[in-house]
Amino acid sequence: MKVFLVNPDYLLYPFPPLGLAYIAGYARKHIPGLEIKILDQFPEKEIINLIKKEKPEIIGFSSTSPHHYKVRKLAEKFKKISSAIFVLGGIHVTNCPWTIKNSPFDVGIRGEGEITFKKFLESVKKNRELKINELKKIPGFVLKKNNKLINTGLGERIQNLDEVPIPARDLLKMPYYTFPSFSDGASFNPTGLMFTSRGCPYNCTFCSSTKFWERIVKFFSAERVVEEVELLYKKYNYRIIQIYDDLFSMNKPRLREIIKLLKKRKLLGKIEFRVFGRGNCFDEETAILLKKLNVTEVGFGVETGSEKLLKTLKDKIKLEDNVNAINFCRKYRIRPLGAFMIGMPYETEEDLNSTYKFIKNHISDNFVIALMSAFPGTPIWDYAVKNNLIEADVYEKGDRRFLDFDENYSLSLEVSKEKLKYYWEEILALGPGDVFGIRKFLLVFGPKNNFGAKKLSTLRFRHIISLFQPLFIKKIYNLGIKRVKQG
Repeated sequence: MKVFLVNPDYLLYPFPPLGLAYIAGYARKHIPGLEIKILDQFPEKEIINLIKKEKPEIIGFSSTSPHHYKVRKLAEKFKKISSAIFVLGGIHVTNCPWTIKNSPFDVGIRGEGEITFKKFLESVKKNRELKINELKKIPGFVLKKNNKLINTGLGERIQNLDEVPIPARDLLKMPYYTFPSFSDGASFNPTGLMFTSRGCPYNCTFCSSTKFWERIVKFFSAERVVEEVELLYKKYNYRIIQIYDDLFSMNKPRLREIIKLLKKRKLLGKIEFRVFGRGNCFDEETAILLKKLNVTEVGFGVETGSEKLLKTLKDKIKLEDNVNAINFCRKYRIRPLGAFMIGMPYETEEDLNSTYKFIKNHISDNFVIALMSAFPGTPIWDYAVKNNLIEADVYEKGDRRFLDFDENYSLSLEVSKEKLKYYWEEILALGPGDVFGIRKFLLVFGPKNNFGAKKLSTLRFRHIISLFQPLFIKKIYNLGIKRVKQG
């Protein structure tokens, strides 16, 4: 049985599609004789030619809500030339199962995908066709029958994450992801990506992963984490690793064990880590442990400088927690990164001014700012639809990624569009904090950049050579220019 998994983002993202790599690795482990490919960084024409030539029985996709439209349009093109079973997984179909209806997809997979996709492959392999009556008895599917949808709920979760193989990076076009970084402020080294846990215990009103993971957190063991770190260091030559967990720093015992194992393998201090944290579960002890791990940056979802608004967005946290977390990072020479949003429900001009002042007083040297987006399955989404601020099928109508600031998409009924734009520009003027990183790119070697000399000292011949590779030139064009214009 031949399976294609498609990454639709040709030359558009700096990080590999690890979700597809997890799915492929798990399926490969459990389905004997499975031929599975990830079509990663393939131009559309090349994918079409491969489908015509190799005739896969199954073609799979994954999509978030903002880029679902692009995935669906691509699948529509492939459907015209293929008799394969088309499968869609990811957070969008999990929160919007109805998206399968009137779409090119035959099957939707809801929730964590590894076990459900494995059971789907086993059924197709056994029956040599799609058996709706068999699959409708298994959790995790959205199926079509007689122009009606059958929704079997969320899929079965893996209890022990260590049973999941390390992502099948051998199926990805890894050279694309290991080019030198010319937009990073401190180094030309590329940044690797990995996960060490799944889920988040909190209930942020704007976050769609709350429903996806059901507020349950599961961790890979310290041994499994260090095994993957060593692979990234030795096989792919990464010296910087971004750990993309929602809350990497919350499990202190595991953090201590990771440090111990890295030291044992003589890797401690050789790799720079960047992680995410949350103010209310970040104390001085956490900062000390992260410093020992050689964490150089911790990203915090501060969101707003307004205490009133923060209560509507996040649970069990206060502005004081974020201030303390930022200060603990600075005390131990870890770079804090603050993430903020404006244009949110109930936001007033006073709230906007509070956000401006918070950034100015606490983290103007390293922040990102974005217009709030409403995602299906969240209270913010329900508010936006109810107040006609967004259409319920908006993600079926256009690609909503990488939109530059547009005050017309504001979710605030209390602030004028002109005033919102004014504060956007005022906040951006505080520092290189635009959401696309373009200002950072332009300021890398500027006189105000403290890392400029340090970055120059890391320049090597291999970095210069990469400048002349066609794939690298296309990558820079797409990341720096093309994607900003999308939407």
